[in-house]
Amino acid sequence: MGCAICSVITLTFCIATAFSQTQANSAREVSKSASGRDTDKHLIEQIELDLLKAERNTDPAVMETALAEGYVNLTPTGVGPGKTALLENFREHAGKAPPYSVRQEDMNIFVLNDASAVAAYVKIYVAKENKNVAREETTHVFTKEDGTWKLRLSRASHSLGSE
Repeated sequence: MGCAICSVITLTFCIATAFSQTQANSAREVSKSASGRDTDKHLIEQIELDLLKAERNTDPAVMETALAEGYVNLTPTGVGPGKTALLENFREHAGKAPPYSVRQEDMNIFVLNDASAVAAYVKIYVAKENKNVAREETTHVFTKEDGTWKLRLSRASHSLGSE
């Protein structure tokens, strides 16, 4: 009987030790995952800032790097130009400021998993000539290709908000 009690105590101790190690491993994995998501979120934020600067300065190099090969552009009026057409336009006007200023507001980034993320925000355009304001609700879907985040899909719709 005494040996059986010792066996039960030993078994209980082994289970408790194994369970605590499993919990510690799970906690490390969650911490690592959260840390990775924070890093990915910062990378997406930086890409969004780079894209905004590229639009302000008509910089085709940023567009070339940020857009995925199969980039889809959904504008308020329908399917817009893809990567090739956007790059041609940017190259034609490289270094020239557009006839408007542009800024972002209310940026929200959601890292869905290790290979996909979404950025959603309001983009505000102000015409330089007449100061007319246009607002767009913008959603960008990013995917990770060979360890690098790429803009896969852009969707913009007119916003009813005003300045």
